[in-house]
Amino acid sequence: MRQDKLDLIIEGGWVIDGLGGARRRADVGVAGDRVAAIGDLADAEAVRRVDARGKIVAPGFIDVHGHDDLMFVEKPGLEWKTSQGITTVVVGNCGVSGAPAPLPGNTAAALALLGETPLFADMQAYFDELRAQQPMINVAALVGHANLRLAVMADPTLTPTADEQQAMQRMLADALEAGAVGFSTGLAYQPGGAAQQAELEGLAQVAAAHGALHTSHIRNEGDEVEAAVDEVLSVGRNSGCATVLSHHKCMMPRNWGKSRATLANIDRARAQGVEVALDIYPYPGSSTILIPERAEIIDDIRITWSTPHPECSGEYLSDIAARWGCDKTTAAQRLCPAGAIYFAMDEAEVRRIFQHECCMVGSDGLPNDAHPHPRLWGSFTRVLGRYVREAELLTLEAAVAKMTSLPARVFGLAGRGQLSVGAWADIVVFDADTVADRATWEAPTLASTGIEQVLVNGRQVFPPQADGGRPGQILHRTPQGGKAPASQAAARTLATPEAPDSIQ
Repeated sequence: MRQDKLDLIIEGGWVIDGLGGARRRADVGVAGDRVAAIGDLADAEAVRRVDARGKIVAPGFIDVHGHDDLMFVEKPGLEWKTSQGITTVVVGNCGVSGAPAPLPGNTAAALALLGETPLFADMQAYFDELRAQQPMINVAALVGHANLRLAVMADPTLTPTADEQQAMQRMLADALEAGAVGFSTGLAYQPGGAAQQAELEGLAQVAAAHGALHTSHIRNEGDEVEAAVDEVLSVGRNSGCATVLSHHKCMMPRNWGKSRATLANIDRARAQGVEVALDIYPYPGSSTILIPERAEIIDDIRITWSTPHPECSGEYLSDIAARWGCDKTTAAQRLCPAGAIYFAMDEAEVRRIFQHECCMVGSDGLPNDAHPHPRLWGSFTRVLGRYVREAELLTLEAAVAKMTSLPARVFGLAGRGQLSVGAWADIVVFDADTVADRATWEAPTLASTGIEQVLVNGRQVFPPQADGGRPGQILHRTPQGGKAPASQAAARTLATPEAPDSIQ
């Protein structure tokens, strides 16, 4: 990859390669969209040089759990990503994605997580729009299980008929062939919550045949969290589909500590050959749509947006209920459709889960929220500042690996997540002594500090340049070990199985 004149040399920094090895002082040379050289490049010619002395030079961070599907159209600058060193995002999580669009009359509350742009007819149309818009950062997309149900089923609250199940599996196969890296389920939401084991395994078999994966917002993160984890592990075990447990947590004080059991079950599944990983965001509060049934269960609920009452954004539900002279459930019902932050997690448990060897980082950021959770702007820098520098939960090298090479391996993003000659030039330069999140519950959109430069495919995206363009790419999946997926014909066979009149 060496050439006569490099486009860029990042010189004098401490290089962390993303693979877990010790840092070393070296220069990094970039030619086009690739890393061309690493070492002593003092005598090499370059169009531009960047002084990184005293700074860390690492692979760009991979956000494995984003909801930015429609933001590539609505807010294409994606400053909340680039300002914390993120160069790749996986979208389409929690069972909802930018495509396929629902049948007329079908809808789901969770679709409000995505944005205002109408959903696309299919994943091919979604990818065509991304290419036309030119993404700022790299994007890998999952297809949402809720979308499949809404696009196929006459009544998505029911169990699918055999024809509907086959139609969902064909639609999933089409999405995977268009370039989706897998499918996601949101079993805690409707209509995904109506799905039973046979439905999920049928879809997972299609994904496995394509070398794709299944990510899941499990059915219950509270009292039934252990059973909910086991359900998703069982889908992976029975289908052979690679699996990711999304934003793993145990909610409510009575369930704090249960991660010891859930992580042990994950380890047992891995020992049995199930390909499974998980992710977290580094905060003790969760965020999603406002669910009135949680109003009396969780004491501290903060409203992030409300369609009928936008003036309540940023307020606590208890304060709104007191002002309106009603109970919290009634207030929540009046606020809907709305979003909320739920303070029901244990920081110590979040940190325990984070330290698991297969745990990645996902922001789960909701950029469509008027008053978002601070994880949107601060997840990755919070890990570097609070979990690494302050709490010393693990080394900087290990933390960077969790945010780079591990997700690249899990999602099959070839040539990403590492600094090596020939790899894609997704690079972040940061100050390990000062990097920190600034976004707070009260001021959730403050950009992080300590991130000095971010490159996507060799081009600078942070600090933004007036003529920098949008250098991101749509990424596809290469399964672990380079295993080729089943042929399209075999996948089609799985997508149209013989089935009884209804899936039980």
